[in-house]
Amino acid sequence: MFLTRRFTIRGALAAGAAAACMALAGCMTVNHLDLYQFDGARLAADLHTPPEPQLRIDYDIDMNGSAVMSALSVMSNLAKANQAAHVRELMRAALAEVDVPGIVRAESFRACSSSLGTEQVERLREADYVLALTIEEWGIEARSPVAAVSLHMKLLVSLYPSHGSELAWRREITVDEPARPDMFGIGNVIGNMVTATVLYDMTEEDLARGFKELGSLTARRISYELQGDLDHARFGS
Repeated sequence: MFLTRRFTIRGALAAGAAAACMALAGCMTVNHLDLYQFDGARLAADLHTPPEPQLRIDYDIDMNGSAVMSALSVMSNLAKANQAAHVRELMRAALAEVDVPGIVRAESFRACSSSLGTEQVERLREADYVLALTIEEWGIEARSPVAAVSLHMKLLVSLYPSHGSELAWRREITVDEPARPDMFGIGNVIGNMVTATVLYDMTEEDLARGFKELGSLTARRISYELQGDLDHARFGS
């Protein structure tokens, strides 16, 4: 009897946790657009202060059995760690020169306004609706020195009337956009893939130019997703 009760409680807790997870996942997407009139209305965009960019530039660790090989592995790992640290600092300085969040805001604003048929205005007090953009995380990633460098961004976009607290629409988007050699002025590379090793000897200016191109491509991909979701939410497939 005791065992039956214990498993019943555990089952109830598991079911409650699953329901909570489903509710949390479901709350990310909201669609009440059919309750509002957007044609000719004025839309403003509000980008919440984004977090600092994360730089996940990792390196492979070599582990060997013999004492001699272990010593060589330590030296190799130190070299890889120094290389990763060097690339991280270069990228951090380059990203400081590029307003990636601002690029994403402008492109998302344009796409959503186009889909809704609204007029873009810069001041919130002039708007009928507000497009709120929250960048939850973003940055440059490369899982190893030979892995592709990509721009990662997780973005939450909400639409609501400027004079009300109700939510008309919300969508969460996660994008991982790989860099291309031409963005950094690089010729042919193995696999046509930009890696941390490839970027190691580049100048801060070259990296900033490449990250601006990568940010623009990421913004276009995000805007495409947002516009597609709005069109589907309003008019169906």
